[in-house]
Amino acid sequence: MKDLSQINARSMHLFLAVISEGSFSEVARQESLSPSSVSRTIFQLEQSLETQLLYRNTRAVVATEAGTIYAAAFREMLSQLEQAQNQIGERRQQPGGVLRFNAPVSFGLRHIAPWIAEFSERYPALRLELNLTDNYIDPLADGTDLLLRIAPMQDSSLHGRFISRQRAYLTASPAYLRRYGYPQTPEDLHHHRLLAYRGLMGLQRWYFTKGESRVQLAPEPKIISGNAEMLVKAAEDGAGIVLFPDWQISDLLRDKRLIPLMTDYTPSYSATDHSLYMLYPGSRFASLNTRTAIDFFMEKFGSPPYWQEA
Repeated sequence: MKDLSQINARSMHLFLAVISEGSFSEVARQESLSPSSVSRTIFQLEQSLETQLLYRNTRAVVATEAGTIYAAAFREMLSQLEQAQNQIGERRQQPGGVLRFNAPVSFGLRHIAPWIAEFSERYPALRLELNLTDNYIDPLADGTDLLLRIAPMQDSSLHGRFISRQRAYLTASPAYLRRYGYPQTPEDLHHHRLLAYRGLMGLQRWYFTKGESRVQLAPEPKIISGNAEMLVKAAEDGAGIVLFPDWQISDLLRDKRLIPLMTDYTPSYSATDHSLYMLYPGSRFASLNTRTAIDFFMEKFGSPPYWQEA
């Protein structure tokens, strides 16, 4: 029967280091230990588990199949231990330092920026670096702590909170509709002035679902822009018809400055449904700063978020 009482965090750490470096002597140098001490620790670990963990030769030290399996388990255990220590330590702390937060430009201007002053006032020791960009962000490569992502699904390497499913609206201003009339079907749009967004993935395509039927439309726009806010303003001023998400035009819909069109269809500018998430990379357990920001903005957004309120 295996004697697991001899296994501790130190022995797991040394074992993982030996696998990483492929050398007892290099790990010994890094840890200020003798090579024999490192070798003895690994040998004792193998005895406790009653299995060979490493192949040893003159050129390198390599994990056996069993060693690879145990290494994955040890990494998970050490990660959970570190997370527990961080959680306990953070309970005695206040948010502070730098939080790097990324969000899409239009969403950030409309739904993050209005709350920044209150956030800063509530957490004076926390310095926020807010980066607004519509480019794809790899949070690990870019050193981002928190990002608001609008996407079909969550990246498996990210964790966080679901905000809401995104809804899209086909809309135009009352002035435009008085002049050009109301389209009733996707085919009618070929006879209207369309305003379309062109981003990194090219020109928007529009999709209209009704029951089991789905129509895809490649708009022939009167105006094309890579700036969504400009297109929203142009639509408000009567320049044409736009297709944009609820969070971008909810205030204009509420004030009847834009009117929903073809409401018996479900419009979208993506072939797959998109949702909004507050996400952070790496560990399942967010840092205190990240949790603080997520909780703050989720409180402000509400459930359902205020831009989806009738």
